[in-house]
Amino acid sequence: MSTRRSERPEPRRVRYQRAAILLGAGMLTLAAGVARLQLLDHERYKDLAERNWLRLEVLRAPRGRIFDTSGVLLADNAPAFSVVFQPPPVGSARADTLAAPARDLVSSLLGLPDSTVRQVVRQSTRGGVPQAFRRDVPQRVLAGIEEHLSELPGVEIVIEPRRAYPESTRCAHVMGYAGEIGQIELDSLVDRGYRSGDLIGRAGLERSYERELRGEDGHKILVVNASGRRVRLFEEEKPVLPVAGHDLVLTLDVRLQRALEEAMGNIESGAAVAVDPRTGGVLALVSRPSFDPNEFARGLSRARWNELVNDPAHPLLDRAIQSAYPPGSTFKVVTSLAGLAEHAFTPDTRFASCGGGYFYGGRFYRCWEHKGHGSLTLLDALARSCDTYFYQAGLHLGLKRLTEWARKLRLGERTGIDLPQERGGLVPTPEWFAKVGRKPTGGAVLNIAIGQGELLVTPLQLAMLAATVASRGHTPKPHLVREIRDPMTGSVRRVEAEETHGIDPDDDDWNQVIAAMERVVAAGTGGRARVPDIRVAGKTGTAQNPHGQDHALFICFAPVDEPRVAIAVVAENAGHGGDIAAPVAGHALLMYLAGDRPQGPSFSATPRVTAVRAVPDSVDTAITAAD
Repeated sequence: MSTRRSERPEPRRVRYQRAAILLGAGMLTLAAGVARLQLLDHERYKDLAERNWLRLEVLRAPRGRIFDTSGVLLADNAPAFSVVFQPPPVGSARADTLAAPARDLVSSLLGLPDSTVRQVVRQSTRGGVPQAFRRDVPQRVLAGIEEHLSELPGVEIVIEPRRAYPESTRCAHVMGYAGEIGQIELDSLVDRGYRSGDLIGRAGLERSYERELRGEDGHKILVVNASGRRVRLFEEEKPVLPVAGHDLVLTLDVRLQRALEEAMGNIESGAAVAVDPRTGGVLALVSRPSFDPNEFARGLSRARWNELVNDPAHPLLDRAIQSAYPPGSTFKVVTSLAGLAEHAFTPDTRFASCGGGYFYGGRFYRCWEHKGHGSLTLLDALARSCDTYFYQAGLHLGLKRLTEWARKLRLGERTGIDLPQERGGLVPTPEWFAKVGRKPTGGAVLNIAIGQGELLVTPLQLAMLAATVASRGHTPKPHLVREIRDPMTGSVRRVEAEETHGIDPDDDDWNQVIAAMERVVAAGTGGRARVPDIRVAGKTGTAQNPHGQDHALFICFAPVDEPRVAIAVVAENAGHGGDIAAPVAGHALLMYLAGDRPQGPSFSATPRVTAVRAVPDSVDTAITAAD
């Protein structure tokens, strides 16, 4: 009986209690899990879920346009098709990378090496943002991509604004170019809203006015499937439209730019700058050789980039502001102004007669005219560019006063133009000689007085020198941008020119130098810059070049009675300034001021070879070139 009693089943009440306990424990566990999901991990899983079916797509903002002073379009935006790799949604069943057959197909269709395709996919997946295989893809290539899209998971075609430069190689160094932002820049500019794939100004105005030209990107939200393919627009949130960048209106005049480009056509390397002496506005800026900024807008291959960077002619170098040259005899304008202002000599002063050179300190310093110029006044000496006269003028001035006036005229220092990477140059003051551990000799003064020696100036500085003389010492700082316009509101902000300090010689000193410069063109070494019925004042220069043939230089302004334009021309390794550089300026003046083309080839600047003068070994000489 006892045994049977011990084997009796548990009462039903006990079994219910145990089941209830197990069920309660399960419910508590489930509730805890739900609570964790809802309270602790809610945002994480919500984000994962939304990213699995919603995708933010950036709408690129077009950059601001750039116009010349009369409204000619110099930089614009055009729609272009890009083929990109879109990384898979988080949690997607799609693989993170393209399989080998798909990669081979992309490589074949786009003409890219497999390594490039792999790199794009890797960067896109790692960063979680789309990366472009190729931008500005032609229609025939797009057709092939569209035909095989079903075989290319993650590959998409998008429309983006592409930079376009209608003037092509003209204005290239002024415009500069914009390129895709790099990772290092992206890391430092992330707080300014830059994203991978954005364009950023690399050179020229595109770089200087990046903040103004860059617009504000918009976006839209798309519904995508598990493979990342677009299904439809997410209608619950309206797209945010992009805001275009501000437009720039320049002081540049395309008529004059084209005229200078045309006149420089036979000059392989050099620069020319034209400015308005009344405002400091740059009217034209040419650097040769040039490049096509549209290449950068379309996207350069590494091979093409290396070709441009390693080109010995340096087409990407803006010689107008980044190359410095000895000014040659154009510097005699500075020596003349300094001497008159410091009362070191007068317009009627006649130094020792020029017999083909000047003996000083046991050396013979030659004049470019071996037969000599005879006895000259300052007016005739500047008109005929007599080296012998200016050797002596420099000695009467001394190094300190001469270089002080060069600095007053803003030579050897950056002008502050609104272009990046401007070079300063060099004016060798007594302090400079002390710094480099050299003692300035009288011979150094002689060379500097005629624009040789250690002197280095940029073509822009020479143009500003001409403008300063034309305005009698009151030229504003050079600038290229006149107005900044908001295309959305129509508001206009004028860029006010910054005044530089004035130069204080008497009006009569200015008049004497201007009269001599006018004679340079009317009856002196600058005759090939003459323009019918227009008074032109100028100065030729021929600078020694230790690496090759002499550089040809010319500065001028016109009309003399009411100056509207000042020009400087530098032609590297080209010969005499009067033969090569002066006709370039003359053609530009004719086209700009008279509006008519010259008859015949008088403006052609074809470089010629100048014979090297033999010097007896027994005579220590300083050789100067003809102007």
